Amino acid sequence: MNLEILIKYLFLFTVGLITGTCGNDKLPREWKQGVELPAIFPDYAGITIPPNIAPLNFVIQEPGEAFMVRLTSKNGNDVTIFSRIPAIRINGSKWKKLLAANQGEELNIEIFCQNKGIWSKFNTVRQIIAREKIDSFLSYRLINSAYVLWFEMGLYQRNLENFRESPIIQNKSVNGGCINCHSLSKNNPEKFMFHIRSDFPGTVIYNNGKLEKIETKTDFTLASASYGAWNPNGRHIAFSVNKINQNFYVFKGQSNEVSDKYSDLVVYDTQSNILTTSPEVSTRSRENLPEWSADGKTIFYISAGEATNDSTRMITRYSLMRIGYDPEKNLWGMPDTIISAKLTGKSITFPKCSPDGRFLVFCMTDYGYFTIHHKKSDLYILDLKTWEYRATNEINSDETESYHSWSTNGRWLIFSSRRLDGVHTRTFIAHFDETGKFGKPFVLPQKDPDFYNNYLHNFNRPELMTGKINVSPQKIRDAAREDAVPVVFDPKVNIDALSGASKIKK
Repeated sequence: MNLEILIKYLFLFTVGLITGTCGNDKLPREWKQGVELPAIFPDYAGITIPPNIAPLNFVIQEPGEAFMVRLTSKNGNDVTIFSRIPAIRINGSKWKKLLAANQGEELNIEIFCQNKGIWSKFNTVRQIIAREKIDSFLSYRLINSAYVLWFEMGLYQRNLENFRESPIIQNKSVNGGCINCHSLSKNNPEKFMFHIRSDFPGTVIYNNGKLEKIETKTDFTLASASYGAWNPNGRHIAFSVNKINQNFYVFKGQSNEVSDKYSDLVVYDTQSNILTTSPEVSTRSRENLPEWSADGKTIFYISAGEATNDSTRMITRYSLMRIGYDPEKNLWGMPDTIISAKLTGKSITFPKCSPDGRFLVFCMTDYGYFTIHHKKSDLYILDLKTWEYRATNEINSDETESYHSWSTNGRWLIFSSRRLDGVHTRTFIAHFDETGKFGKPFVLPQKDPDFYNNYLHNFNRPELMTGKINVSPQKIRDAAREDAVPVVFDPKVNIDALSGASKIKK
């Protein structure tokens, strides 16, 4: 056999091994029946999955010289996979047909392993295929886990129905500046915003096909806008304005702490270019992290006492608050405490309201609000009808749970967690049923079954989207590099009433 033919055969053989399939879809004639579930990574046993999710590829963590997997459900369209390696990749088109035909049914995953010519079968891994779809796209920031490489980051979008990922903007296009705090209106990719720090500072807003860049710092606000939330009306954006500090640690378990010396709330009108506030949310206390109610008439937020020194700046606890606001009339109500940090002894952060207005999910930790570095941070849910809240133990883990967002139908929650290795932030998905309970969460599926054991970037601030952001990274880059248009501070705000607020200039 000449060298060219030998290389050709070796290449075809290697491809067969890499893909994990070889066309043999017949089950073994005989096997030994086991009594335990197989060890697989990621853990996809006992979960509820969207009917439009990408294939849940996985690695069989059991010894074997060959592997067989069969996926079955009540209404047919079974999928059988034979592999010489434990990495199992499911054909996308077959997977899609299987899920489409069996919405609301149980999905059975049978796993066989061959050792020394003898096949063994494990107990069946079972899942539920939900009837409710998840929003088809996800946006997130990818950033290195080590701050020495923070200057390499970007905003990306991923099609959840397959594995296609594309950049929204990479910070190398703005001289390595920080790109952060992206937000959408009701998961709408036509209403999207993010901030840029360092070079080309400002806030880029994509609003129904129009790109613009604004500067939100005024003579009457202490800083440029930080954490933002769109009103469901798609016109107004609530922001916090923060004087942010970071402290870095050398001990194990926590790399740094983000805290604020000052913070207030403002609301920006995208049509009039006016930034407004109220003396009730611009005080010496630290108002932070606004979130709109489903009807757009209430702002939920967190608040902590004044930072009189470094200790009270860092080791502080936030209460959950609300205040009425009528965006059409620009009228503010009075603040109201929902859950007091004095009573819980904990700190609340990242309130997120469900689309139907019934529930509010938030994080609770020992202190502070930037929970991604807090191992003890857990998710909680508040019933806005009964005003009772509880820890969502069905989705919490022993590691960090942090930023989260809802699907538009209110049946899926995605959240950040470090449960896989305690170091890297990954995106998890959990079903939310009619009784107010979450199903077992599962990690965002990837094309490479072993992806999470090799990928070193963090998935930061995941936000579900109903579709793709259909504007090119080049156009977003061009808008980001333009001069920012200054916003106008609301002339109707009583400036004298703000004299006791956070570093307000009169």
